Order: sequence, then C-alpha cells, then structure tokens
Amino acid sequence: MPNDRRHVVFLPGFLCDQRLFSSQREALFAQGIQSSVADLTGAASIERLAAQVLRAAPDRFALVGLSMGGIVAMEIMRRAPERVSHLGLLNTTPLADRSGAVRVRQMRRVIEGGFEDVLREELKPQYLAETNRTAERLELLLSMGRRLGPDVFRTQTVALMGREAYTEHIKAIQCPTLVLTGALDSVCPPHLHREMAAKIPNAALKIVARCGHLSVLEQADAVSAHLISLLLQEHDALDEPPKIVGSLP
Repeated sequence: MPNDRRHVVFLPGFLCDQRLFSSQREALFAQGIQSSVADLTGAASIERLAAQVLRAAPDRFALVGLSMGGIVAMEIMRRAPERVSHLGLLNTTPLADRSGAVRVRQMRRVIEGGFEDVLREELKPQYLAETNRTAERLELLLSMGRRLGPDVFRTQTVALMGREAYTEHIKAIQCPTLVLTGALDSVCPPHLHREMAAKIPNAALKIVARCGHLSVLEQADAVSAHLISLLLQEHDALDEPPKIVGSLP
C-alpha cells in the first residue's frame, strides 16, 4: 500500500473525542494502516479548525470526518486538496447552519449551568437510532461530552453557526471519496448524502441500514469495512455511479 495511505486522520463530531473512532482505528491497524484523531477544540471557526488540522497532519494523508468533522474535512479539501489521498464524509452536511435558534437556546441553557441537561435531553439521544440507544453507547456519548465540557460546547457551537456552505466547493473534489450515512440519521438525513455523492466526481455512496447519526458506533464493522475498501481504491477506480447498500453481514 502506498505511503500516503499509511496514515488516516479522523475528525470527530460535535462534543466527541478520539473514542468515537476506536473500532475503525483498530480495524485499520489490523490492515497495517496508522491513524490519528485530530483535536477540534482549539478554535471557534471551521476555517481555523481546518488550518489547525493541516498544521498537525502529515504532508499527505487520508481524511475521514463525521458530522462536524466532515464539515471541517470539506474546508480542508477547499484549502489543500493536494494533501488528501482519500476522503470519507460520514453523517455530515455541506449546508450552512440552519439551527441557529436551537443552538442559541442550548447555549443559553449551558451558560445558565444546564450543560448536563442539554447533553442528556437534547443532544446525545438524538444521535443514535432508537434501536441502537444502548446504555453502553449513551454512557460513552455522555462521557465524551463531559470530558470536553461546556467551554468546548460553546466554541464548537459558534464554529458550526458561522460555517459557510460547501455545496459548490465539493464539486472540485477529485480524490476517491466515501459518502456514508445511516438510513435512520435524522440529524444529517440520507437525502443530503445522495446530493453530496452526486456532486463529487469520485464518490461512492453508502447508506447503512439500522443506523442513525453515529454510524461509527452503531454499525462499527460495516463502517470499518467501507473505509478499508475506500483506502484500497486507486485514484481513478471509483469512476462509476454512486451505489446504495445495506449493512454488511
């Protein structure tokens, strides 16, 4: 496998840390592929977060972002596409923010001391399809959110509220790209991913059955298999129409 595929940079979602991608990193490591998880806590804009990731990343790398991480990935592709060999856009959106009123209300609750309540009542449960809301998964989501805390909640919320749309920028992406979501993702629904995959020249679309917004946790083995398949692709090997598949066995 060429050197530029020996390292994958993962970009986590809102209020998530490196534990989000534990299963995928283990699966890649078993294939001889190293990986790291970028820090998306150090700036209150998508542009500055992308610059931060680029400063820390290898000269050439594969890039996988989920939700907010996918938005940062699209900004990285706008800035430095020559550095990215393969791209995974998971459970994300290329649209500008449409949830300003909700985010402002949540921010107010957090400032007034209701961070735990926002985590438990408004954020983490909706990320998982109802059938996948196990105690273990919910506790992991709460643990990640608590570790990052209310300050990161505020800076990441500001970054998301101020983001631009990437609907036109993604048309310029040339590297092999995986666009993946869950069939039950209510946060970034499947129709957004169909539209993204149709705009990106070398994109394969995967919609995973029995899966919500956090595909890497809900259908970990299926997502890992799709990522490995992506990383095995040559630069021009995805020149075919997007395909929709269910979960892997």
